[in-house]
Amino acid sequence: KPIFSLSVVDGRYSSKTAPLAKIFSEAALISNRITVEVKYLLLLAKHGVTRPISAKEKKLLLSFCEPSLEQLKKVKLIESKIHHDVKAIEYFLRESFQNTSLEDLSPSLHFGITSEDINNLAYRLMISRSIKQVLVPQLAQLLTSLTKLAEKNADQPMLARTHGQLAIPTTFGKEVAVYVARLIPLINQISKQNFSGKFNGAIGGYQALAMAYPEKNWLAISQEFVESFGLKFLPLSTQINPQDDLVDLFQKLQHLNLILIGLNQDIWRYISNDWLVQTVTKDNVGSSTMPQKVNPIDFENSEGNLKMANGLLLVFINSFPISRLQRDLSDSTIQRNIGTSFAHCLLAYQALTKGLAKIKVNKEKMEEDLLANWNVLAEAAQTMARKNGDQTAYEKIASLVKNKTMNKKDWQKMVKEIDEKLLDLNPQNYLGLSVSLTKDTVKKSYQLLKEIQS
Repeated sequence: KPIFSLSVVDGRYSSKTAPLAKIFSEAALISNRITVEVKYLLLLAKHGVTRPISAKEKKLLLSFCEPSLEQLKKVKLIESKIHHDVKAIEYFLRESFQNTSLEDLSPSLHFGITSEDINNLAYRLMISRSIKQVLVPQLAQLLTSLTKLAEKNADQPMLARTHGQLAIPTTFGKEVAVYVARLIPLINQISKQNFSGKFNGAIGGYQALAMAYPEKNWLAISQEFVESFGLKFLPLSTQINPQDDLVDLFQKLQHLNLILIGLNQDIWRYISNDWLVQTVTKDNVGSSTMPQKVNPIDFENSEGNLKMANGLLLVFINSFPISRLQRDLSDSTIQRNIGTSFAHCLLAYQALTKGLAKIKVNKEKMEEDLLANWNVLAEAAQTMARKNGDQTAYEKIASLVKNKTMNKKDWQKMVKEIDEKLLDLNPQNYLGLSVSLTKDTVKKSYQLLKEIQS
């Protein structure tokens, strides 16, 4: 039960990671392995390697693809005796065929292939489903929340900082839109991620199959089988799929997660500045000792889970492209943690989406801090002076504004001799193209979301 689980993704957070558990559990892996074995047997029958399989027999075969709890236990019991998880699938099916019309087909189970032929397809079925059914829909929710936040605040003036110091005015919507624009291509690529599959025997040369049935076009048969699962056929490999497709996916997820860490940290800072206010229920406890506190826990939780996910993703990226000679088993135990990394991704995306739903822009505080710093318009003053031919404009303006605080009166006194346009300028309207840039990004985001949802 969750309270006794070793891992937080199956314990404390089990209700939130349940959609992934259905796809990535040990039971799901067994089910997918059985599916590949069963469909391979059907393929052999189709191409005349075995006798034809009747419709009734096919129905019985496919019923094994959704094993009961008792059948799952039987697979694990076999594995505990022989210490081989994929061979246990073959033995389970062989036992299941006994006393049925399928019994004579037992010798054709797992015929001419290796464990990795089964595993590489089974894992990609799970990974593909988790991306399409769980992670991308959650990312779409997150992107929707961010897009709406940017759209609503496209013209909300805010003080920007570079190197932590006062810079120039921007809008809150524009700064959110920057993250939206960075997420759009990655979410798009992840949603369309292609996966590859191999099905070519012990070291990738079809030796056993070609020897047993040299007249068969095993390259074409293998391609047909791999593509039947919606995967791209990989004709050449060692015993294992080189997993470059998975590394590509993991790098995209890692990149996306790094962007979201930055977003969490920025929002955390805006909250600490009182520019964003969190709405909470009356029973919410922010601190065990300080009653007044409302902590940004959703954003902190999201950041922590993103770091956990990226830690595992980095292990995958550094491990999967490497296999000693034609195969070693070091990737096997690592592969079993893919679901855990995805679970931390999911928890992070959920927490960030939840946090965004709680925040409100404190317009009064944003504008108060902005109007207290008229020297953030210094860029405009020196730019207009240079336009009018003053070669030392930067130095002159710097001597008047550096390490000083200016108000409206100070500003107008400084710029009246530079350019009349500057007299009408204030920290709330020196926004450049911020609003239009935000609106363009919002439009692109809604287009992508429409594609994903369709």
